[in-house]
Amino acid sequence: MGVDDDWTWVLERPCDHCGYQADALERDELGGRIRGVGGAWRETLGRGSAVSRLRDGDDRIWTPLQYGCHVSDVVKLFDERTRQMLKKRKPPTFTDWDQEEEAVKSDYAKQDPAKVAYDLASSAGKYADLLDRVNGDEWQNEGIRSDGERFTVESLARYMLHEVEHHLWDARQQIDG
Repeated sequence: MGVDDDWTWVLERPCDHCGYQADALERDELGGRIRGVGGAWRETLGRGSAVSRLRDGDDRIWTPLQYGCHVSDVVKLFDERTRQMLKKRKPPTFTDWDQEEEAVKSDYAKQDPAKVAYDLASSAGKYADLLDRVNGDEWQNEGIRSDGERFTVESLARYMLHEVEHHLWDARQQIDG
């Protein structure tokens, strides 16, 4: 997913690549699914091949480790955004986040896979706990992306879950493929 890609369509139809279906889960299943995928990332990043180098000249795809770093940051970002949505009466507008810039700044390729796996699973658990505490009308609290796209707490969680599961699929394709 590039910086300019808009993947909000995944809220309306299944992903042809990873098979994710946003409407396949009930609200009360979101937290458990997020915890589960955090655990799946721990297992995936525990494989030695998670840190393998890409083929020479291939700068279009991240390694499984780099995907894991990205996903860890995504979970933290969406947790923060969800907290903003739950605290404010007026929908917050989210600042842009450049994932490619973050990958370079944080030097994803040189991170410790065990630490990334722990941080990712821990952050996923924290975000899942937050979602488990959302009540009734709070699911409809809104936030606005800088491009004007509106999300509810529920749609943001479903959108984030696709990001996390899709990149797990990407990482496993590299390892197993």
